[in-house]
Amino acid sequence: MVAYLAVRSGPEKGKQFPLDRARPLHIGRGTSCEIMLTDPVSSRFHAVVYFEDSNWHLRDTSSRNGTRVNGQKTDHARLLHESVVSIGSTDLQLVEPDLDSHDETMNTLAMTHDAPTQRNWRMDMDDPVAGIAEAGHLIDLYSLSLHLLHSERSDEVIETTLQLLRDRTQADVVAVSIDIGDGRLKPLRVDPPEQSEAVTISRALVRRVVRGGEAIWINDETIKNSDGSSYEDLKIDPQWSDVIYVPLESGTSYPGVLHLYRSKPQFEEKHFDLSVAAGRLLTVGLARALENDTLRAERRRVADRNADSDDFIGTSPIMLKLKAKIDRVGNANGSVLIRGESGAGKELVARAVHRSSQRSRRPMLTVNCAAIPSELIESQLFGHKKGSFTGADNDHVGWFQQSHTGTLFLDEIGELPLEGQAKLLRILEGHPFLPVGATEEVLVDVRVLAATNRDLAEFVRERKFREDLFYRLSVFELFVPPLRERGDDIDVLIDHFLDHFRRQHGRGSLKLNELARDRLRQYAWPGNVRQLRNVIDSAVVMADDPTIEVEDLGLRDAGLSQLDTLRIDEWERRLIRKALHRTAGSVPEAAKLLGISRATAYRKITEYEIDR
Repeated sequence: MVAYLAVRSGPEKGKQFPLDRARPLHIGRGTSCEIMLTDPVSSRFHAVVYFEDSNWHLRDTSSRNGTRVNGQKTDHARLLHESVVSIGSTDLQLVEPDLDSHDETMNTLAMTHDAPTQRNWRMDMDDPVAGIAEAGHLIDLYSLSLHLLHSERSDEVIETTLQLLRDRTQADVVAVSIDIGDGRLKPLRVDPPEQSEAVTISRALVRRVVRGGEAIWINDETIKNSDGSSYEDLKIDPQWSDVIYVPLESGTSYPGVLHLYRSKPQFEEKHFDLSVAAGRLLTVGLARALENDTLRAERRRVADRNADSDDFIGTSPIMLKLKAKIDRVGNANGSVLIRGESGAGKELVARAVHRSSQRSRRPMLTVNCAAIPSELIESQLFGHKKGSFTGADNDHVGWFQQSHTGTLFLDEIGELPLEGQAKLLRILEGHPFLPVGATEEVLVDVRVLAATNRDLAEFVRERKFREDLFYRLSVFELFVPPLRERGDDIDVLIDHFLDHFRRQHGRGSLKLNELARDRLRQYAWPGNVRQLRNVIDSAVVMADDPTIEVEDLGLRDAGLSQLDTLRIDEWERRLIRKALHRTAGSVPEAAKLLGISRATAYRKITEYEIDR
């Protein structure tokens, strides 16, 4: 039978490579190698195996990291049955099935030479700490990993890594440089900052480190002992005795370099190993932090475009009261029903409740129940399996599962069909649910916030909404006041939106005419804050310099005042306030004047948050 090399460990573990006595076989990462490895320590052409003088032989082909046979570093060795060739973390064992036995007294012959001081290492992202155990820095790397997991910003990630490396390696300078897009490296962070001018990388080193993905350690001995053209580019500034370069890999490219400098004395091998491992952790942590930075920037961009703010704008008594309630409700665990007119800011209240809760670090998903077709809302909320209905081409994880351990905000909850209401009730009661077309139930831990601009109590009476779900959702109720009831907050909001849209549209010198401001104050704002934002946005664009006039406001129903409105809730508020005023705050007497029961009067006073 044919002899072969069996891979006992490493990325190719389990493979067998048959040997051919008629020709040599090359081992390495190169695609033309007969025995191709993916081990990062392997060179492109690492070694060659050939048959000569009735024996198998191995010769190292000037590899960067050397070859071991039976644990001994060698340039050439005669291989016997069951000899083990080690390249990095890969062990290959020679198997000669034709041999019934072999002479146990015969040892592998090896010719060894001292390895040069220079080290190279192609990066491997699968195991960031491979080979570092003997260096005594596992605790440091573990600590660094924890710090990187908790660091959400790229500058924190880099700062943490540089501080660790400078302390443990006693480096004079530690830096991170990135490719600015034209093949040149620009220092992103240097520690200490005053050494920024001393951090340079030659074009030849850029090619080897950034484009070739090699980690390189250069010192005086490297240059002195180099005897091949491959070392001619290893030139460093004379002020440094030692330099370590580690590529920062991103997918298939190497957009950055971690570099360490020492004037004297020299780095040790454990410092090189630590730097390589830390560079791998830095790559992972930096990629995560940069993704977070991108998401934050995109969120700010969207918020700036829409003049959104996470904070409530205004200090009217009714808004201060709402803020205090949000803080208390946020610390509770029950469901929350948020009521208010369209455009009043119900989603802003929901986000504030989520931020005030213990789930603030978990996701919050927002679902507009009115925007989803009734026949699809159940599958979107609870998920479905492929083929469960026409058009279900793939499995879908429902929004409840996506927001597990977090918060789900259901806007326009009154539009949820009765079938979906039944499932929602079971979830709120702590029961598992069954996705559409599934056979296994799913249990989730989700806090539900619901919002509506409709009268759910009326829906219950009309049997459009389940009464038990109504009571389950309204464990806590928050009422968002309409803009017309917020007093001086209107002026604050006008100034906020005016400043924002002047900057956005490049019209910083534009002013608001006092007559136009008075019209904005007197307007009933049926569309509330959303309508005010859109009116200011349009006025800033359409107005001629230097001021915004009344006709620029675009209020199509500008003649409508609070006295002209036909909204029932507005008239109810006014009548209740007037009755309370006439009866000196006596609810029973006010109820008699209004012709309603005392219970209804108390309920309406609470619903409209009317002060007695």
